[in-house]
Amino acid sequence: MSNDNHFTLQKSKVTRSEVVVLPRNHPSFQTVEKTFEDGWMHPNKRKPPIRAIFEIRLPQEMLDAFDQYKMRVASSLAPQKHSNRPVEKILFHGTNRSCLLGENKDRTRPCGLSECPLCAIVGSSFDISKCGRKTKFCRFGMGIYSTSCSSKADDYVMNGATKAIYRVMLASSVIVGKPYRRLKNGTHLTGPPPGYHSIVGEPGVDLNFPETVVYNNDAIRPAFLVVYGFPPERSAVQVWYSALKLFKTPLAS
Repeated sequence: MSNDNHFTLQKSKVTRSEVVVLPRNHPSFQTVEKTFEDGWMHPNKRKPPIRAIFEIRLPQEMLDAFDQYKMRVASSLAPQKHSNRPVEKILFHGTNRSCLLGENKDRTRPCGLSECPLCAIVGSSFDISKCGRKTKFCRFGMGIYSTSCSSKADDYVMNGATKAIYRVMLASSVIVGKPYRRLKNGTHLTGPPPGYHSIVGEPGVDLNFPETVVYNNDAIRPAFLVVYGFPPERSAVQVWYSALKLFKTPLAS
């Protein structure tokens, strides 16, 4: 399944955001997993296994604003020829995590720490005013950035909690609509040209890997937490003690 496939956010009855672990045989798990694996493009980065995928359930009012924006975009595309392109796509976003959200199946509550952008997005979705706080360089101006390249999103993932073992990125539903494609940077931009709904930076000149930018908070919603990474390597001492325990060999006194 390619990144052109989309996922439609489901109706919700929650009053505040929550995350729920998905079983591996769930269709959404399989869709996100394959999109993540297909999007791992960096040749010098070993593709990590997915440990878990959590569905992010948002309050209905947050979904309503997203759906209304999606309907406006779809309506503007309807009269155009060849408008059967997917309006909504699954794209990845990496950011800082200051807590252990998603670290295991019991870590499902956003922490609420002001220094945890991941939980802020899970709790309140994306905010275009936060653009540039992590990196001052905004390639296509003040917007909300995501990418079909999961290995690129991984470059922006950072764990602040010392006990964190795995890495976590967001898979989001993004209203791409009719994208305006660029090869060169445009730090002055405040949106796509008239008639377009997003900007897609394509590799070849200023970019090595693709990225997508939207300029409206309601054009994107976090949909899944993707937990991934390799387990930490055990030290020689840990291996030795495990062997002793396995064979019940007493320690010499």
